[in-house]
Amino acid sequence: MSDSLYPFVNETTYDRRALAAMNDLAEKSVRKKKSRITRLLCYVLGLFGLVAGAFLHNAAPTISSLLLLYGVILLLVGMSWKSFQLRSSQRQLQRAMQVCTYEFDDDEFICTTQAGEQRYPYDSIFAVVSNKDWYVLFFDMGHGVIIDRKGFTEGDDPSFKAFIGQHTQLPIQEF
Repeated sequence: MSDSLYPFVNETTYDRRALAAMNDLAEKSVRKKKSRITRLLCYVLGLFGLVAGAFLHNAAPTISSLLLLYGVILLLVGMSWKSFQLRSSQRQLQRAMQVCTYEFDDDEFICTTQAGEQRYPYDSIFAVVSNKDWYVLFFDMGHGVIIDRKGFTEGDDPSFKAFIGQHTQLPIQEF
């Protein structure tokens, strides 16, 4: 017999693998358009910097060098967009928030970390996205929580999928 008052309890560690999965699922779903536009802008502006830098090479060598550098940096950001996003996510995550215990009941779910407790009503969820290893509950295009499908200490993954679909009234986007 379980001591938990909640039908679903999950422990998820926000490590590099979890953050990479969260960013990947965000890019495939809620940030799909924004990510494409940002990468395209990096490529276009990077190429512009290279072309302008080459064109101005003889007339203004200092400006030319800066434009070439600018172009190379933007092209590198565009090509390594996923690792850039991952490093950004890792910098934002506080050490005290790396392990989260989620408790789900009929009205809300609670995330408990060393930093404290945060409560989320189901109607605050904007999108539910999943793959074979994770669920991500997004509150908007830039904020959400990730849930490890193998991290359930109460309840199980198939039952949770039905539960979260029913309580959010959202389709679960699967990738």
